[in-house]
Amino acid sequence: MADLEGAESAEAFSSGMAAISSVFFALCSAGDRVVAARQLYGGTHSTTQHVLPRFGIETTLCNVDDFDAIDVAVPGAKLLYCETIGNPAIRVADLPRLAHIAARHDVPLVVDNTFASPVLCRPIEHGASLVVHSATKFIGGHHDLIAGVACGDAATIGRMREWAREVGPTMSPFTAFLALRGMKTMPLRIERSCDSALQVAEALEKMGGVTEVFYPALGSSPDKDLCERLLDGRGGGTLAFDVAGGKDRAARFQSALRLVAPAASLGGIHSLIVHAASVTHTQLGPDELDAAGISGGFCRLSIGLEDPEDLIDDLAQALDASA
Repeated sequence: MADLEGAESAEAFSSGMAAISSVFFALCSAGDRVVAARQLYGGTHSTTQHVLPRFGIETTLCNVDDFDAIDVAVPGAKLLYCETIGNPAIRVADLPRLAHIAARHDVPLVVDNTFASPVLCRPIEHGASLVVHSATKFIGGHHDLIAGVACGDAATIGRMREWAREVGPTMSPFTAFLALRGMKTMPLRIERSCDSALQVAEALEKMGGVTEVFYPALGSSPDKDLCERLLDGRGGGTLAFDVAGGKDRAARFQSALRLVAPAASLGGIHSLIVHAASVTHTQLGPDELDAAGISGGFCRLSIGLEDPEDLIDDLAQALDASA
């Protein structure tokens, strides 16, 4: 994994959150502060807001594209944390610009690269100090394992390894076998998922009952330029969209789906959909959901290996049925 990310060293963990929390606890102590993007996976957001403060570690949240606020917040922090492609709003982080800010203040940039995977982006090549993955997703790729990975310089990974040795969030041998199996097909799976996701996103933009589509490879996306520069023009295998009618219609819409399954994971061979506010980001209150761009009708869709036309037909019939 270190070779894929262009890192000196890597460490495997029992889950993505085990890897992420190990970053914070290996690099920070009581009295320290971190700066993090506001657009984060719900578990990571909850860790920064509810878990770390119990250990005397505070977090300053900034919008991932508010570079002035980040520049003000970073001095004195222990690390700057973001996601390559934000969960669930599918916003692309300007990693070179964030790395420049972090380096100017001698603060490491830590990047969760789960949604992009090493196939689309290698954050260390753009100035990141440390990269984490939920290997449960695209690396494993078959919805049959839970794992995490961290990649970076040998000294930092060594500190995380010491933490893991004492606390115990280590990956099991069989899970490691499954992850290595998944990595063999990862480039092929992600290429197919990216191609299908763009077709589905373009189709969703034309469907009644959808008010907005979030996918960085779309011509209408505000992140199109970043997608070209950082992701080689490919938007990844996950997209999102707002269903008109809010939470109630979104629930009816998901219940009407026949091919796409409502489930919280992503990055595997089957297409999965979640209502973010009810599943992946339940830790956020109404104001926090609004600040993260998660509306009542917001759905996150992970594209698998099915025929994209079949997926489009399924989404269209479910929108019609839920109207």
